[in-house]
Amino acid sequence: MKSLKFSFFILVLFTCFTACDPESGSEKVDFDREAFLINMADNVIEPSIEDFASKAEGLSVATNSFNINLSLETLNVLRSELKATWLSYQHLSFVHVGPVSNVNLRDRVNIFPTNTEIIDENIASQNYVLGAASNVAAKGFPALDYLLFGTANSDEEILAYFGDPELGNHRLQYLSDVVEDIQATSTIMVEGWGDYRSTFIGNTGTDVGSATSLLVNEYNFQFDIRIKNAKIGFPSGGNPRTGGVSSPENVEGYFSGWSGDLAEKAVQASIEVFKGEHFDSSEDGLGLDDYLTALDAKTRDEVDLSTAIINQKMMALEEMEKIEAPYSEVASTEGGQLVAVYNELQAVIPLIKVDMTSAMSVSITFQDNDGD
Repeated sequence: MKSLKFSFFILVLFTCFTACDPESGSEKVDFDREAFLINMADNVIEPSIEDFASKAEGLSVATNSFNINLSLETLNVLRSELKATWLSYQHLSFVHVGPVSNVNLRDRVNIFPTNTEIIDENIASQNYVLGAASNVAAKGFPALDYLLFGTANSDEEILAYFGDPELGNHRLQYLSDVVEDIQATSTIMVEGWGDYRSTFIGNTGTDVGSATSLLVNEYNFQFDIRIKNAKIGFPSGGNPRTGGVSSPENVEGYFSGWSGDLAEKAVQASIEVFKGEHFDSSEDGLGLDDYLTALDAKTRDEVDLSTAIINQKMMALEEMEKIEAPYSEVASTEGGQLVAVYNELQAVIPLIKVDMTSAMSVSITFQDNDGD
């Protein structure tokens, strides 16, 4: 009998060691996390950084052309380059790790609403440091949005704004400084990725600080805080913290009216990154969806979790596509349309923030105090 009990104990102990991943303490599954991280590094993150840097270079060239020749043509080209770079950012923001995180890309280029009073004061005084904490809401894409769209009521008046004999050169200088800061940020990310790549793909655990944990946390933060809340919930009044009060002026791309394009691109990018899709390609590499499939992860209703996440995001996109006017106008008039979008986005949160992290044994390390 003692021999039988001892054999049973050895069997249980052997099962424990073979079923658990000693690196993370999570259940061992037939999934190659290193191959997953390599795909994310080489086919998602690096090309995202490179695309952003390429677009930032185009933005810089267009800015120089505008400074030399103030015309409707150069203004329109500059606006086009701004939109292309802003859209590129929407994808990169979901992989806010390594050099992207080190430069704090989100806060450096996309804090909205922008503070127009600080921008105007900086231009008038010519005494500013864009890297100072006081200027976090006076730079990046939202600042360019104001300068190129919000400083006058017509294109001709905007040209006159920059051509003003007294402050025109100061305004052009500020425009150039903001663009230069964006381009410098992109250069730092490009140069930093090569050194960080080996660290990223070599950290194959799921504990706090591991590559998978960083990816999952940044993915959740961007979707929950920066998309669901900042782009939709707060401006529309849909987020409970607003008390139902809308604030149309707080939308992303307020002056240009690009809010819908930017938000749709962000949600679409969230699907592409989740699936591990190669950047600018339909090829589907190892992604978070494959990891969940390997884990046989289900929702609380026993539905395949990766499928549920993608389907719910597609439902949010469908609601977005019904909106044709800029979000600021919608929030001012038919706010219910944006609230409907917010509700669809909110339905994604428990799937990625609770079910996905639980299945992967990843802890959420950021706090949002959002009550959801």
